[in-house]
Amino acid sequence: MAQPLCTLLLLLAALAGAQAWSPKEEDRMISGGIYDADLNDDEVQHALHFAISEYNKATEDEYYRRPLRVLRAREQVVAGTNYFLDVELGRTTCTKSQPNVDTCAFHEQPELQKKQLCSFQIYEVPWEDRMSLVNSRCQEA
Repeated sequence: MAQPLCTLLLLLAALAGAQAWSPKEEDRMISGGIYDADLNDDEVQHALHFAISEYNKATEDEYYRRPLRVLRAREQVVAGTNYFLDVELGRTTCTKSQPNVDTCAFHEQPELQKKQLCSFQIYEVPWEDRMSLVNSRCQEA
């Protein structure tokens, strides 16, 4: 009689431990799902900086753009990581050729700031030291 009771108690303890484990952490280990990303995470910041840098290289505007705010950041674990970033960009007073453009002031006049809403998809394979801007869509805000 004692052994079935012990087995039942062990089973209940195992179930309680499984319930205590955060489903969000467990889900992050599963490939394919898209989850909210932590903007303070170094990898997310690296992906954001990479996307903005690639965006600025591709545009013909002589002025550098930088994020006004990040609207949404998500990530997906695949054979590497996909980052999906929705960002509001503003036009700065600095030209792209200037050093330290990451701290440039934004234009004060709204017509010169030319805000844009952009969605970026960045794919990173860290063990191959590879990152690419897979998709970039922007529209005037």
